[in-house]
Order: sequence, then structure tokens, then C-alpha cells
Amino acid sequence: MSTKYTFLRDDTLLQTMTENVQTLLLNNVSVLLNNSTAYSPAGTTSTTLVMAGYGQTFTPQKTGRVLIILYANVNNNTAGDGVQAVLSYGTGTPPAANAALAGTQVGGTAKETSAAASASNEVALAVVLTGLTVGTTYWLDVAYSAITGGTATISIIYAVVIEF
Repeated sequence: MSTKYTFLRDDTLLQTMTENVQTLLLNNVSVLLNNSTAYSPAGTTSTTLVMAGYGQTFTPQKTGRVLIILYANVNNNTAGDGVQAVLSYGTGTPPAANAALAGTQVGGTAKETSAAASASNEVALAVVLTGLTVGTTYWLDVAYSAITGGTATISIIYAVVIEF
């Protein structure tokens, strides 16, 4: 089953999220990653999932239970084609951009179709992970691909990992 998460980018929403994250710190909830630096690897023509190479890491300190929220912009240079994307995580060395599928894929797969060539679509991927090992460093990435053809691109806008 595939779940589609689509949100319009709203800087006010992102600011509110950041403020809420700061409030959570006061309530014994740890923010492990709060990254608002955009990341854009080279596009892929693969119709099989490949890694974006985002490479951000986080280390659970208390419970091993985390909420991950990641916003990205996706597009395909072919009108009527699209991009699919899914959160991925693992341990060890983070995968490089356009590397073969790695780690564990979690949550729903977002699928967006470009109405026009290179039309931008925003997606939000979110998941709660449980059972992570406290003190172990994990990497966070997105696996993505073109749906049936063209060149798929992804630009990661914002990611937050909260341990609770």
C-alpha cells in the first residue's frame, strides 16, 4: 500500500516547527537533528530506487524511539512522468548520491507526477521508528526514482529527528 504525503512549502510553518522543537527540549524530548540546509544531488534516470546521498546522522540518547519528518521538492523533466521517494535509514557509512538502494526503507512512499516538464512538487515524509539502539549512530536518507522515465530530481528542504 502506498501513502501520499503532499504539503505546500510554507516558511511560516517551518518557523513554527522550529519553535515547537525548541519547546519540546524543555519537556525532556531530544531533538537529534534539526537541519534546514537544502541538499540536491544530481538527478537519476533510474526507475529503481537509488539513494539521494543526504547522509545526515543522529544518535538516540534516551529511548530509541524517534519521529522523523523530512520535506523535499521533487520533479521530473518529462511531463506526465514523476518521482517516487521513501525515507531510509541505517548504520555505518551513509550511502553516496545515486548509490544502490541501502538501509531500511520506512513509512509511506510519496509519488508525484509532473504536470509539465520539471514542474516542482513538494512532499513530506514522516515516520515514527521504535527499537533503535541508544548510543548507536544512524544515517538518514531518501531513496528515490523516476516512476516510468525521464530524469527524477530531489531537493531535500528540511529534516528533523526528535527522540521521545
